[in-house]
Amino acid sequence: MEKLLDIGLLIGFYTEVYLLTRMERVVWRTLYTPLNALSLPYTFFLTLTLLMPSSFGLVSFYYPSLLVWMAGLLLMAIPSWLLGAGFRKRFGEAETVVEPPKKELFFLIATLVLILPFGLRLREMMASSLDMLGSDEFGENFAVYGVFGHLLHFLIACSILCFACVRKGRRLLPVAAIVLIAALAFINQVKSWVFIPIIAGFWMCLLGKKMKLSFRFLLSLAVGGLVLFVGSYLAIFILGNGIEYDEHMGEYIGEHVVHYLTSGVLGLSEDLRRGILEAQDPHVLFAPFVNFVRYFTGDAYINVANPYYLEISTNNSLADNVRTYFGTMYIYCPVALYCLLVVLFGFFFYLIRIAALRAQSVYLSAIDGWFCALLAMGWFEYYFFHLSTFEVPLYLLLMFIIEKALIPKKTDYGNDSNSQL
Repeated sequence: MEKLLDIGLLIGFYTEVYLLTRMERVVWRTLYTPLNALSLPYTFFLTLTLLMPSSFGLVSFYYPSLLVWMAGLLLMAIPSWLLGAGFRKRFGEAETVVEPPKKELFFLIATLVLILPFGLRLREMMASSLDMLGSDEFGENFAVYGVFGHLLHFLIACSILCFACVRKGRRLLPVAAIVLIAALAFINQVKSWVFIPIIAGFWMCLLGKKMKLSFRFLLSLAVGGLVLFVGSYLAIFILGNGIEYDEHMGEYIGEHVVHYLTSGVLGLSEDLRRGILEAQDPHVLFAPFVNFVRYFTGDAYINVANPYYLEISTNNSLADNVRTYFGTMYIYCPVALYCLLVVLFGFFFYLIRIAALRAQSVYLSAIDGWFCALLAMGWFEYYFFHLSTFEVPLYLLLMFIIEKALIPKKTDYGNDSNSQL
């Protein structure tokens, strides 16, 4: 009987995702919506987790955990349908604009110039730091806090805009900027902040029809992500002091890859199986704003790192403390508040989409792409309790305001084929 219920839940989940995806296309005339950004990657990694061979030693999946996502997706669809229908009724059809900043060459050169201080900092730290390049400690000291931390967040905002600058005849400068900024984030050893800006840039270009989705593109993105992930571990052995690669390192890296791909799905599953270990505290979901207030009041900051680590594999000692986007919201909130926040957050994401469509500006399109990229990583974690989540779009908004105020409007690029990636 339990097996039949599990199968029923799984079929119900896949059916819901399919129907909601179809509805999103009808309402917004595109597949590239916030709801789809959240639901489709989770569906893929759920399927991947369920298909993992038993030799990996993963814990069994707790199928009732799907109810958290089924409820969350349905609730998030409410603001999508309401705002989508209202927008089309009032404004008709509109498309996302993905054209370069008005002072494109100045923007690209300024971005590359702002990267230079990081080269000097890297050289200085490699000469003086006791931590090795490729370690978490080195990355944390490199550009997580202080001036360099904020500058890196600004450059991440610039890297998303650089995707709009890539076209025939001008690829070298924007691609160089994107690669160099990704390398800076890579040194920080926070893999998500390497992936998310790249996903945001591609998402923005797909939504603005600057490029087309294809199997080759998805395969290239998956392979690139895997290479980047594996490379972050190989860097420790290639660049580390006195650490050599041996026959066990391949197994070590493989275990980390499997752990990363399954940790969100199985982390929530195992937490719910155990009855939710975390104490309810909705403040965690709003940590950037709560900590900002506490900076002035002198109260202790909220630590967003989940203190409850769960074992999701019997083959290794890797612990898991991530619970997916909906899962994190659910474990820290009463059910009624969870439902309310899902709906309110849904309005927030879709109002950004409407603002981007109405403003017809690459800066607002980049903000939309940024939040959709964060949702696309929702299969892994809830990223909205990090300061950088809101700092990056703030920089994009400031650039939008400055350009609007200081630079005269110029002729649109239109549908020139040279604007294609």
